[in-house]
Amino acid sequence: MTQPNTPFKLRSLDLSADAVVAPSDDLPAEVAGSPASYFWKDMIHTGNYVHPAKNFSLAVDQDRLGRWADTGGQLLAAGVAVPINCDHSDAARDVVGYVKQFKLDGDRLLGLCQFIGEDAALMAARNLVSVGIDPDFTDGQGRQWGEAIVHLALTPVPVVPDQDQFVPADDTAPDDEAPIAISCTAEQLQTLRSLMGDDMTAEDCLPRIIAALQSREESNTSNTTDLQAELAAARQEIFQLSLRSPPAMPAEVQVALAESAAAKFDLAVERGFVSPGVRDQLISLLVRGTDAKPNLIALSRVSTSGGDRCLAMAVADALLDNEPISLGERTGLQAMPRQIPGDESSPIDQLRSYMTKIASVSG
Repeated sequence: MTQPNTPFKLRSLDLSADAVVAPSDDLPAEVAGSPASYFWKDMIHTGNYVHPAKNFSLAVDQDRLGRWADTGGQLLAAGVAVPINCDHSDAARDVVGYVKQFKLDGDRLLGLCQFIGEDAALMAARNLVSVGIDPDFTDGQGRQWGEAIVHLALTPVPVVPDQDQFVPADDTAPDDEAPIAISCTAEQLQTLRSLMGDDMTAEDCLPRIIAALQSREESNTSNTTDLQAELAAARQEIFQLSLRSPPAMPAEVQVALAESAAAKFDLAVERGFVSPGVRDQLISLLVRGTDAKPNLIALSRVSTSGGDRCLAMAVADALLDNEPISLGERTGLQAMPRQIPGDESSPIDQLRSYMTKIASVSG
């Protein structure tokens, strides 16, 4: 037996009661003046089904459920209504509401059912559901959708067994103690394994991801604490350095200090303690640079440990205090004769000449 090429119905079996749900902002409490109620309903789940009357079979797997859910959502987004009727009837009087959403829940396909009117809600409470499937659905505008669920019917004789009861639409959140399934693709799981370890499985991936994020947060907190400590130490060092920088010095004070220091270096030259060249080097280093601007560091009192005078003055005073001292015996200036080759032949000749002069004088 194979599935047909014409629309067909699959009915499900469940004896559980439905539950009324209070409307929310997205689900109006009234439609055209009539009260509206909303329920999540298990429409169909995976399995192999055989139609009892038309003698065909249909295999419903996870992939087919996914296609029905996607196509159903696209139909609703395109404005194509998916009605809820009684016993798969196409008559207008048998429509009791509409499917507003499709959702996969494990191996089940759920529909958010809107029942319009008190009689419609009562009809839903008395029956189960059956899906109407078109193998190649084309809507009124000629758009082709392929295999799609085109209506949901209320029926007391379903084919699909083990349906769940109608579930309140505003009570779909799981309990705090219930596990939450988080799906991921095989590629995403492989990426997680490359990041978290090859031994990670789909079951333990969530706890390991949480542990990794917590560890990273603790590491970031530790790094932030270290950076704050380093920043505080740097600020303290900057403050200490600022205390050692020279204070603002009036221009007239700069000129007076520069002139005083230069005068002391000039006096050191006059006393013979330094040469004029050394004096010029000291002036350039401690008083005025090549740009003729005062050296505020050397002229400020903070440049010396004592703080009673500036560095330029201290160096000048040290030079002026540099009195020459005797290091031992001194010999006077002596002239050393220099023999010029050719002037006298030898010391004997010089002696002979000298004796001749003496003899001539005495005679």
